[in-house]
Amino acid sequence: MMLLAWILGPFCCGFVNLAAAAPAAGRDAGAFVIDSQPLHDALQAYSRATGRSVLYDAGQVAHLRSTAIDGSLDPDAALAALLQGTGMQARFASTGAFVIVPVEPTAPTATQGEAAAALHAAFYGRVQRVATSILCADAGLAIGRYRLAISAYVSRSGELQRVKAAAQGHAELEPRIEASLEGARLDIEPPPALVQPIVLLVTQQAGRLKACAS
Repeated sequence: MMLLAWILGPFCCGFVNLAAAAPAAGRDAGAFVIDSQPLHDALQAYSRATGRSVLYDAGQVAHLRSTAIDGSLDPDAALAALLQGTGMQARFASTGAFVIVPVEPTAPTATQGEAAAALHAAFYGRVQRVATSILCADAGLAIGRYRLAISAYVSRSGELQRVKAAAQGHAELEPRIEASLEGARLDIEPPPALVQPIVLLVTQQAGRLKACAS
């Protein structure tokens, strides 16, 4: 199975401006240093530091701030510490990927929340697999050698539409990426109340072979 490091979720403010993105959080000898900041930015920093996929709805993290982390932590502990006090929690979605969902206060609501989280996890996992398969199949795209943001809407029948790409330092590849993903069938319906567009952020890796390793 091909793997990419993704942040995937709908962003209330539209497309990610890669040029204005915060610098990658440092991780030296197992140390995490991620300042307290808007939770969306902190999750991007965490993904860049670990290469892990963090999946979430922008509407759920808007106006939330992360807890600062500074120390030697394993990735799971670092993510839990980053989310402390935000009212959000991480749940396993797929290999190397987590979905960020609200902490539910009562048992009945928790049951409903778990069902909704399961729907979102299945949906985001499917988007990740389909996009990875398509992008990694084209060696000319050199996926993983640059930061890439992709914005798309998902139709009721589960097709990617109005795809827009921003490839840092490789604008010439953007039309090719958009054409590759436009109309891609997910074979899964989007969850109810999905905030659109969804945005996929592919973090820069050591090289394409790592990003699209089989």
